[in-house]
Amino acid sequence: MITGLKEVVYGPLPKNGMVRLVGDIGGTNGNFGVFDRSDPVPRLSMSFHVKTATITDPTALIAELTDYLRTTYSMRIIEACIGAAGIVRRDRLMATLTNAPITLDAHAIAAAARFERVLLINDFEAAGLGLDSLPAASFVVINAGIDHRHAHRACIGAGTGLGKVARIWHNHCHSYVPIASEGGHADCSAQDGRDMALFEFIKDEKKMNCPISWEEVLSGRGIAWIYKFLGTTGSYQSTAITAEIAEHQFQPDRISAYAQKDARCADTFAYYTTLYARCAKNFALDLLARGGVSLAGGIAAKNVALFKDPRFMHEFIRCGRYSELLAAIRVQVVLDYNVSLFGAHRFMQLHDAGVI
Repeated sequence: MITGLKEVVYGPLPKNGMVRLVGDIGGTNGNFGVFDRSDPVPRLSMSFHVKTATITDPTALIAELTDYLRTTYSMRIIEACIGAAGIVRRDRLMATLTNAPITLDAHAIAAAARFERVLLINDFEAAGLGLDSLPAASFVVINAGIDHRHAHRACIGAGTGLGKVARIWHNHCHSYVPIASEGGHADCSAQDGRDMALFEFIKDEKKMNCPISWEEVLSGRGIAWIYKFLGTTGSYQSTAITAEIAEHQFQPDRISAYAQKDARCADTFAYYTTLYARCAKNFALDLLARGGVSLAGGIAAKNVALFKDPRFMHEFIRCGRYSELLAAIRVQVVLDYNVSLFGAHRFMQLHDAGVI
């Protein structure tokens, strides 16, 4: 096995058939998977997981993984589709990650791994395509809503960054296709004095002279910013938990772990929930997403209770004249972290069909 990669096998591996290597490289985690190219039903045979910080050469890593699959499992791999958490060039041959010092070059990957074809896709394009391949058990419904057939759908997800993708029905392929977005970098909207104080706190800490983006408050580092900001209000006593969180550099997972035991951690996530709901509401209105809103990304999957909290839907539908429309939108949390791998596989299928 390749050092640093965690291997997971889900079921029977393809027998001497053509397989497709797919990937999803984000700011914190990199994931790769194998699909049988000839199987009409998308089945993830196996996956590999690595911390992005350990990837010094993505081209070499993909080539090494491919050689391992060919040698160990006798797989015939001739193509790959890799998702990147950043902007992908229009010809899908180059991509640069937003939150990690990584650039992907499709030509270099193809040469190193001996592929006939490599395509790059934005990670949330992949997530938007992968949703329809997941079983019902991969979702937790927060608001049942009303099913509007073929209506626009939205997917939004926070992790190291904040991704968004619009999903539009395509009559030719009888499925939803994604429209990539960098809406996570749009200006975050302040509604009261507390919001403005949080934004000024972040600006001062980062020495910023530009507006605060949604990504800045809804990513993992946003949880840390909110926690630190609340500490400046003088409303909380210092405890052993406070010291532990500071000692571990305000890691979001550690703040989350104490959300049921510590008032400052609980208030951090209550505030975070409100901001997340507001961002999702804005995207739903921008897109008129009457087909539903899916909440993906690592933070949603690990903290489902945040979205089950009544404060989320309260803020999501708080909109004056369009509250009734928002209340009728289905909202669900995506639990399967491999959704983008399914989407990368689906992208190749649609590309072969001439749809994308």
